[in-house]
Amino acid sequence: MTRSVILTQPWRGKDLAGSAQGGDPRSELNRFFVPLRGTQNDKSFLMEINKQNWNNFILANGGSFLQSFEWGEFQEKFGRRVFRFSNCHPEYRNKFGTGFISGSQEALKQVKDDKIEWCAQFVEMTIPIIKKKYWYCPRAPLLGVQSLEFKVQSLKELIKIVGESARKEGVLFFRIGPEWTILDCHSGLDPESRNPGSHIKCGMTEDITILTGLGFKQIHYDIEPSQTLVLDIVKPEEELLAEMHEKWRYNIRLAERKGVKVKMVSAGDSDFEKYFEEFYRLVSEGTSMRHQIKHHPKEYYKKQLQINNSTQPPLNLRGGEEELKFTLFIAEYENKVIAANIVVVFGSCATYLHGATSNENREVMAPHLLQWEQIKYARQQGCAEYDFFGIVNEHTLDKRGASWEGFTRFKKGFGGREENYIGYFDYPLDKFWYFIYRLVQKLRR
Repeated sequence: MTRSVILTQPWRGKDLAGSAQGGDPRSELNRFFVPLRGTQNDKSFLMEINKQNWNNFILANGGSFLQSFEWGEFQEKFGRRVFRFSNCHPEYRNKFGTGFISGSQEALKQVKDDKIEWCAQFVEMTIPIIKKKYWYCPRAPLLGVQSLEFKVQSLKELIKIVGESARKEGVLFFRIGPEWTILDCHSGLDPESRNPGSHIKCGMTEDITILTGLGFKQIHYDIEPSQTLVLDIVKPEEELLAEMHEKWRYNIRLAERKGVKVKMVSAGDSDFEKYFEEFYRLVSEGTSMRHQIKHHPKEYYKKQLQINNSTQPPLNLRGGEEELKFTLFIAEYENKVIAANIVVVFGSCATYLHGATSNENREVMAPHLLQWEQIKYARQQGCAEYDFFGIVNEHTLDKRGASWEGFTRFKKGFGGREENYIGYFDYPLDKFWYFIYRLVQKLRR
């Protein structure tokens, strides 16, 4: 059985031995370590794990931008605490036995093993009114091995180490949302194994059975969309166009003929403030009012777009960048901004994260051309996939307005395959308060 640690803040210290032997590590608390083999006599040595190495593991195992190091830093800018966990096969572990690396006390002891095999980044959230805290882990835990035995073992480790530390922090429950897919109802096959003999019911999976058997409670609504549409953009542009609905191809050409212009804007550009203001105007006055969709505060979008400028070259682990990059795309018609979207690139996947449109000049089909230019941009960045980040289908658990059906139709017109994840699961740490919380949530919905 492997041992576990929580990685909260990474360690910035360059001399671990000095800190362990009496130096004050508190001012150097921003780095964590995993061992690698290769020294003389097969003794382990330490490799620094920083932002790049954290992202490397996430990308190497197909993880989401929501688990990237930068996403955690972004959450911290809004006053939320971020906790990074791993089995880590740690070379060092907190002497207090909790595996929690705190900002005020740090003492590590040596254990054996040699690599990270699962990790998860949690964000601390506060429940309104009752002011109780919970930890939220979007699109994770992320596993380096996909076998059933390893999955069960990793979940047991996570429950133990996260549960111990979360209780000390007064946390009501912790929530996970792994990117594990459910049964593909259209093919009748389990997409993980493609086993024709699978007896799992449509919409169910062995993963759900494992999670509930370990004490997790499935929540019947989404935090991030559990159903999405992913477009393979390795194909040539001509093939991508050919696989679209013919009306979508027509609308793209129509927008071009009408003179719609698409522009890409980054946070460092001189006209960024101008176009960002236009984007937020469309969010608050256009899409939000027309579709009655809640939106984030203005600063939330701006700080996302500021996660942009990197001084390090991309690693191209999966064909794209290992750092998180947000870009604003705007569509102008007759010198007016009539549509604007935010796209995030992480590794070989580009995600269409936020969008807004005007109610004016809808006849020029600007959103179609805007999406197509974003897809072309993603290909230029070395991406292999373009994620439309949210649709509704027969697997959708929560009730959504008719506007979501329109969004889904629009996205499906570009082609792509549906991905259906198992959703989100809570692990209660205070059963009484958790019961009250779920009851209130049920009444609200």
